[in-house]
Amino acid sequence: MTIMSDVYRNKPVVKTNTFWDVILLILRVWFGYVMMKNGKVFFELFASNGDRQFFESLFVGNNMRFPLPLIIAFEAKGAEFFGGLFVFLGLFTRFGAGLVALTILIITLTANVEGNKTFDGTIAVSFCLFAIVFMYWGGGKYTIDSLFKNT
Repeated sequence: MTIMSDVYRNKPVVKTNTFWDVILLILRVWFGYVMMKNGKVFFELFASNGDRQFFESLFVGNNMRFPLPLIIAFEAKGAEFFGGLFVFLGLFTRFGAGLVALTILIITLTANVEGNKTFDGTIAVSFCLFAIVFMYWGGGKYTIDSLFKNT
């Protein structure tokens, strides 16, 4: 059987392929690193008064009207950092990807619904799609998760 004939029969062609597992590993490490880099503000929020003021002005001053803006900033950046860490390590990959996807989806929809002209959602939507891929496929064979499986 060729790959194309499997595609037409809706069979998951690359699910067990070593090449696909290597691709998932590369994407997982890159995605996890980027999410941890974006989410490191979580730790800076504890010490930086300027970061706190930025999030308060972003979530309140730009007509988004979020209640408790600092708590939402902690949640969003914490979900990005720790979800990215889970994906990066390949530990609880689907859960970590779910945290990232949900957070990015809420932020993107909220910013676009409120008419925030400074927010371009294309990168955020791309990250959300990457997270959905990891929610569906998992992290592949080269993860800590795969050590706990019986297969």
